Amino acid sequence: MLILIPVSRAKLTATDVETCEACWRQPVAVIRRAPGVRDLLCDTCATEGNPVRVELFPPLGIYRLTQRRLDAGKHSKPTPQLPPAQGPHPPRPTPTLTPGVPPI
Repeated sequence: MLILIPVSRAKLTATDVETCEACWRQPVAVIRRAPGVRDLLCDTCATEGNPVRVELFPPLGIYRLTQRRLDAGKHSKPTPQLPPAQGPHPPRPTPTLTPGVPPI
C-alpha cells in the first residue's frame, strides 16, 4: 500500500536528497511510503508512479544492486551446466611399448 505525504507535512533529515529520486531534475515535493520503502519524489513523478533510478543503500547494501537486477542481470544465480566435453578417456592400463616395434 503506497502512501503519498507532502514534504510540508513530513520531516526531512540532513542526509535526504533535495531533488527527485526518479527524474533528478525537479525539487522534492512528495514522500512515497510503502513497507520498507521511502522515496523522495517531485509531484509529476509521484502521480505517474515512476520508480527511483538509483538506490544508494538497498537492502543488499551494494550501490545500484537491486533485487530486480539480481533476478535478471549478470549477478543472478547461475544455472547448472555440464562441463565441456573433454574427449575420450585414455585407455587403462596404459599400453607398454615393446622395444624394436613401432607403435601402431
